[in-house]
Amino acid sequence: MRRLIHLVIPCVLLSGCFGPGEGVEVPIDDIYFPVGLAVDENAKHLFVVSSDFDLQYNGGAVQSFDLNDVYDELPVRCTEATEEEDCAEAKQGRTCVQGLCADDAASSPCPSGDRLDADQLLYPGRCKPMDVSTHDSVKIGAFATDAIIRQRPSSAPDGAPERLFVPVRGDSTLHWLDVNEDGTLECGQAGSSDHSCNAQHRAGDDAQDNVRKLKLNVEPFAIDADEGGNTIVVTNQTTGTASLFRNEAWDAKGPNLKFALSGNGIPRLAVGIASVPQPLAAGEDANPYSAFMMTFRNAAQVRLIRFAPDEPSQINEPRPYLVDGNGVGIEANSVGTDSRGLALDGGARKKAKDACSAGDAKCIEAANMVPIDVYVANRAPSSLLIGRTRPPQEYPYFFQSVALTTGPSRVVVGHVTTPEGEDETRVFVACFDSRRIFVYDPQRSRIETEILTGRGPHALTVDTERQLLYVGHFTDSYVGVYSLDLAHPATYGTMLGTLGTPKSPRASK
Repeated sequence: MRRLIHLVIPCVLLSGCFGPGEGVEVPIDDIYFPVGLAVDENAKHLFVVSSDFDLQYNGGAVQSFDLNDVYDELPVRCTEATEEEDCAEAKQGRTCVQGLCADDAASSPCPSGDRLDADQLLYPGRCKPMDVSTHDSVKIGAFATDAIIRQRPSSAPDGAPERLFVPVRGDSTLHWLDVNEDGTLECGQAGSSDHSCNAQHRAGDDAQDNVRKLKLNVEPFAIDADEGGNTIVVTNQTTGTASLFRNEAWDAKGPNLKFALSGNGIPRLAVGIASVPQPLAAGEDANPYSAFMMTFRNAAQVRLIRFAPDEPSQINEPRPYLVDGNGVGIEANSVGTDSRGLALDGGARKKAKDACSAGDAKCIEAANMVPIDVYVANRAPSSLLIGRTRPPQEYPYFFQSVALTTGPSRVVVGHVTTPEGEDETRVFVACFDSRRIFVYDPQRSRIETEILTGRGPHALTVDTERQLLYVGHFTDSYVGVYSLDLAHPATYGTMLGTLGTPKSPRASK
């Protein structure tokens, strides 16, 4: 990877590496150094954000995949006790071989055929890459770093597009793409010869677009938004800045940069951001005062920042801003510095609210005092930090550290379905350097399983409906599809298939 780092340094210091028409055109249907994954609201499509990390091309890409097509190309999971039922409709036959349906013990359960044994050393999983084409794809700027998706507000017409947000380092912008119900992408690419998102869909690079005359700082990194997708915060990994975008209109103008929070008290290497689920009073549909938590590579703290909407006056338009709520120290680890991803789970609070009758103010007030679970991937030492918030201020405290292998980076909260049909929460932690994903069961306070992945597991997203985990393997440029089916324990946590053909980075050849 040393050569890769040398190649990237010149671009890190500049606002962009390629001008229009410069460099080799990016193949937008290829997965290349994936950094972000997202699934739409109805779990019909997977969106993969590729970053062009090694400067081979003049941009990155976003690909859309039909998840039914993906599912059809996976081997069918089974158990020997119920093999007839599991494999009755499987294309491979009625025999359960090592947890997968096959014609017989000598046949491959993989629709695409078996990988060579030698290939499985780098790319775990029995099956060759799936024969699944991209459903749609567009070109974006180089060096994307993250991705989130949000559904349109309930007031929007049925079928109104969701919206995908992608911070891009190459041109220091926030790309935004409308995601149609059929999985197609819209970012003004129709008028472009190379299918690239147009300038309107790259926010933050024009100081004339906002009253404070701001531009997004170089090196945008992590992103999150409130549940409604109205308030978006992007961190900066070199200045410690938290940049505020507002998307409240959900119109063709897209999100607009409004404010940049920085200060001497905020550590510089901000690499994680997560929206805090906000309490609602009886009768409220949304709370305008969003809050976010930030993590840092150079500080043993989690910082709370709050959004203030501001009010319009007769002479000025609204000037929303962020307020620094100060940091909470991490004391559950011996050192505690170098925190990467973080994830919050407000499931217990939501469950308490759902149990309240409509308009029952006392019940809702009590539900709003249920703590939110907080999970942080920390590298000093390598561990998953477990904490909770203290309502109503929502400052977190950490009370447990679960040891992990080298390189914790991303954390995602998702759900699995038990064999009894119950929905349960799981926490997924990617360890980039040691090729592991740890699945933590918060209900039983244990590591449920340790998944061996390919090189560089980074982006994660969970498909509860199909009981699958999608993992973006950064180093070898593909997406692994792993089983989360607890009813079929023989294959739980194993790779069932891959999207894209794995390819080693150029520096390793």
